Amino acid sequence: ELSCSVRALQQDLEKLKSLNESLRKENHSLREQLNTVKNRPSCDAEFARALKVFYHSMTSVRGQLQRLRRHRPSEESDLLGLRLFVDEQSRLLRDFSEQLEDSVSTLKQDIAAIVRRKRERSGIWS
Repeated sequence: ELSCSVRALQQDLEKLKSLNESLRKENHSLREQLNTVKNRPSCDAEFARALKVFYHSMTSVRGQLQRLRRHRPSEESDLLGLRLFVDEQSRLLRDFSEQLEDSVSTLKQDIAAIVRRKRERSGIWS
């Protein structure tokens, strides 16, 4: 039962890694879309600030991922100790997932706002 829980947590971790990779690709795609639009200096500055905030939050997310990778049960753990480990690992995964989602969501909102302001200023609504 406990090994199933650990295996499930490992699968969750793999899914989160995959999600992180797809979000990086999406981020790259969004950056390329923004680069195709002729930016004014103010839009560039706003975009740079949004990316700075995103990369700062991703540093924190990376730290959480490293803690998850290093988090191991003690070798003397009994069944109760292993259950506590699984609970803690679940909490760490949940925190990791929430912070990752928040970081990406904030970046998407910031970029959408920058693009919207750029379109409003230039009169482009398509």
